[in-house]
Amino acid sequence: MRDEDLIILALAVISRDLELVRRIVELANNGVIEEGELQETLKLSVTNLRVMLYQMQDFNLVIQLGAKEDGNGGYLSYWRINKDVAKSFLLRRLKYTKSELMKRKEEDLSGEYYVCAADPSHARLSFDEMIRSMGEGSPTCPVCGAMMEPVNKEEVVKLIDSMIELIDRAIETLEG
Repeated sequence: MRDEDLIILALAVISRDLELVRRIVELANNGVIEEGELQETLKLSVTNLRVMLYQMQDFNLVIQLGAKEDGNGGYLSYWRINKDVAKSFLLRRLKYTKSELMKRKEEDLSGEYYVCAADPSHARLSFDEMIRSMGEGSPTCPVCGAMMEPVNKEEVVKLIDSMIELIDRAIETLEG
């Protein structure tokens, strides 16, 4: 995997917007980005841009080089993409995700869970939570009011196993 692909992927993990990150990396072809130029090109508010840059800085993916006065009472901030940490950041994030998936797998194997029949992303309740909600009437989704149905453990475990396998391959590729 190329260094540029690694930094794009690492920044996209933080920003959750692959196209936006690609444009940022294009603008930083020499490694340094001026915040005002970035804001103008990406059409982001100053607040949203700074929040994103500070989140990236929290993981050392970008470094604020400094600021200088622009002559109009404002400041021009300069940032550099820290390409050296992209690989280690991705490895840490993948390993963390793998451990969380393994915990979720154990949790699903050891308990019984129920999800909204209309949209499983609405709610996921344990057996105990379902029993408690039955005291208030029939157990329904707290979001939309649809009935709750039991989770198919085998399907969930199979999906988690496939995700863990994919993560293992990604880790192997990054470490190899």
